[in-house]
Amino acid sequence: MKIFELRKPALPILLTLIFLITPAAELYSQTGRIVREVFRAKSLENTVTKENPERNISVYLPPGYDSAVNRRYPVIFLLHGIADTDQTWTRPWSEQNDGYATIRDAMNRGIADGKFGKMIVVMPDQKTNWFGSFYVNSTVTGNWDDFTSKELVAHIDGKYRTLKDAKNRGIGGHSMGGYGAITLSMKHPDIFSAAYGMNPAIIDWGGDLTIASPAFEYVLNAKDLEEVGATRDIYKMGVITVAQAFSPNPENPPFYADLPFKKLDGKLVPDEKIFAKWRDNSSIRMVAKYRSNLMKLRGLRFDSGYEDEFRFIPVNSRAFSNELTNNGIPHTFEEYNGDHRNRLWGKTGRIMTEVLPFFWELIKP
Repeated sequence: MKIFELRKPALPILLTLIFLITPAAELYSQTGRIVREVFRAKSLENTVTKENPERNISVYLPPGYDSAVNRRYPVIFLLHGIADTDQTWTRPWSEQNDGYATIRDAMNRGIADGKFGKMIVVMPDQKTNWFGSFYVNSTVTGNWDDFTSKELVAHIDGKYRTLKDAKNRGIGGHSMGGYGAITLSMKHPDIFSAAYGMNPAIIDWGGDLTIASPAFEYVLNAKDLEEVGATRDIYKMGVITVAQAFSPNPENPPFYADLPFKKLDGKLVPDEKIFAKWRDNSSIRMVAKYRSNLMKLRGLRFDSGYEDEFRFIPVNSRAFSNELTNNGIPHTFEEYNGDHRNRLWGKTGRIMTEVLPFFWELIKP
């Protein structure tokens, strides 16, 4: 009779067997993933411009989120630019993809390489019917500040395992989103303790955004949105976007906004009442008003590319930094060789090397 002896399998074979029988969900949890959901925002209901209150939200959940059921995580709220959506962060920006071209890729690789730790990243869609909210409360497009700083934060804290303190919550963004990150942190340091603005579209008068810009006169003479949209000119379309945010007027169709300039004797001159509203929404001019709030932040950083095609951005970023310095506000401002988008993504891109490490150092538990 032949007796068979049960022997322990060699280590490589044992590891292979464990891998094969491990539940797929457990293995998948070792890679961070994107969850996309729809959230109804009461702040955006019944708007003059008929915005959709059903907003898409993309949420990055870090590796191990599904299995570490007792662990809570710091959160980054990441805001997109004008004409973009939440998927700007979750889809590659170009065909040249080196594996670091989305937030999921950058977070997974950065965590694996020990560049930063595990964080939840929340990316809401705040594109309006006319390209962007600028993350402010508007009597025309809706209360986007309230949506972001109140409704969205409460929703995320209620649904996901977050660390629910401002010290563990940061806000960042690009272009219009950079403006939003900076101004929302100025207004709500009790909600967001750290802010990073990438090429922030700080709206103030300078660079190529002055009374001399042909965009203002064109929009003053335009008959409707279709006429402006047909130009495909970002400045002409952007004038209406900003006006609906900064100087909304429900009684002034077709744009439902007032413009900061008017014609007098055939020439453009400031319309002082409206001009003042745009000035009041400038990050630069908000510094003195929110100085005490700014002093509460754990970190404030923003940057600008030398070759940014929107020339007002580097000009106004420098002015913003100077105003912060004059008011004794700690901050970091950096100019770098790049344009509005080209240095953001990739293994050596700024999101990977600057933005995400910045947040981890400030909001980690």
